[in-house]
Amino acid sequence: MKQLVFATLLVAIVVHTIFAIDLPPSPPNFAWQEIPELKAAFLRPTGWFFKREEAKGTLAYFITKEDIGKGGEFQTGLTINVFHLKKDSAVERGRDMIGLIASKQHGEKWERDYGPFKEFGCLYKDTDSVVHNLTVANPKTNTLYLFIFESPVSEWDNAWKLGKQIMDDLAIDDEI
Repeated sequence: MKQLVFATLLVAIVVHTIFAIDLPPSPPNFAWQEIPELKAAFLRPTGWFFKREEAKGTLAYFITKEDIGKGGEFQTGLTINVFHLKKDSAVERGRDMIGLIASKQHGEKWERDYGPFKEFGCLYKDTDSVVHNLTVANPKTNTLYLFIFESPVSEWDNAWKLGKQIMDDLAIDDEI
């Protein structure tokens, strides 16, 4: 029995080491939400919730102020979609996605290179909410990440203080 417990503990330590990400200390009032299958981590404000879903080959993650496990929806939070593209270019799809959102919503858009990644962003306001969209394309692995941070217009200024911190400190492995 002792050998089984020792072996289980050893496997758990090895698996944690393989999937562990070397992260800096989290800022005050945040914790790192690690996602081992992506070799990624995202800041989660203290008291906020995390949820993972998978549908039709797309991975979706949610870091939200409201518990969507109970109500099924949220007002303030971050949605992360991950697309492992086989045919399309992640860079082109990311650029096109943001271009389409910006033209439909009359949003302000931008793009930049960030290390090995190509980023395309758009900010827009509709009648009820403010939405910050960001696509991060990894040309090496042809993976596209879509980040959507949203909040009601009336709460945007306070929510964006947290959202900006989350969006500025993305920890994504460029090998995935």
